Amino acid sequence: MSDSPGAVRVERRDAVLSVVLERPRKRNALDAAMLAALDRAIEDADGDASVRVLVLRAAGEHFCAGFDLGTVDPDELVEDRYRREREQLFERALRLREVGKPTIASVQGACVAAGLLISQMCDLVIAAGDAFFYDPLPRMGGVGLELLIQPWDIGVRRAKRYLFTGDRIPARDALELGMITDLVAPERLREASDELADRVAAMPPVTLSLLKRSLNRTQDIMGMRDALEQHFALHEFGHATQESRALLHAAREGRPLKEYFERRDEGDL
Repeated sequence: MSDSPGAVRVERRDAVLSVVLERPRKRNALDAAMLAALDRAIEDADGDASVRVLVLRAAGEHFCAGFDLGTVDPDELVEDRYRREREQLFERALRLREVGKPTIASVQGACVAAGLLISQMCDLVIAAGDAFFYDPLPRMGGVGLELLIQPWDIGVRRAKRYLFTGDRIPARDALELGMITDLVAPERLREASDELADRVAAMPPVTLSLLKRSLNRTQDIMGMRDALEQHFALHEFGHATQESRALLHAAREGRPLKEYFERRDEGDL
């Protein structure tokens, strides 16, 4: 098992292709190379007619602890950050949403920040009972994730509740809110994910592709794509505010945010 930056593994089982995040000692924290490898694997699967279902998995105890901020230059220019986050996160997340075949996220443990972003771009989300979903950016002076997905998944009022408090969402609550579609015992996650993928793969593939396009288009007609673009602009502006810069400075000086990321990398989320 690889645990290096950029580590992504592809598994094939009949008509189901799994893309596995494989950096467990970093809680599968994403870096630029990992996101690029994930994007290539998704593109290859989308172009392979023999693949009927794409599953996003992760090795180890946690799905993904977010983006590996240790790989980011703390003195990065605003324009460079805008370009990087748009290319690496905003555009790639939307490509995952728009894959022409059904996608399933199989989630265990922490599903945080960028991990939350990519899981919620999948059509179906099956989670283990120990999973939790968390957008920590408002606590860090950030205007939410690069894509503001919460209002579309759980409704505006409940999105405000969790964004305004920075609270985690345990898997059972996520099921009730509609963030996930299936909840299983942790020891059954792999088996249940395979069963779900097989059921979807048994359906007529062209029909599902057209149905998915129609459902996504329904959200877009309701304004989802325009809203996501508008939010991304505010997200980027938020990084340049005095408040955000002060919090990031505090992190570099060893105060609360640095402690948070150290705990994240040590697994104490």
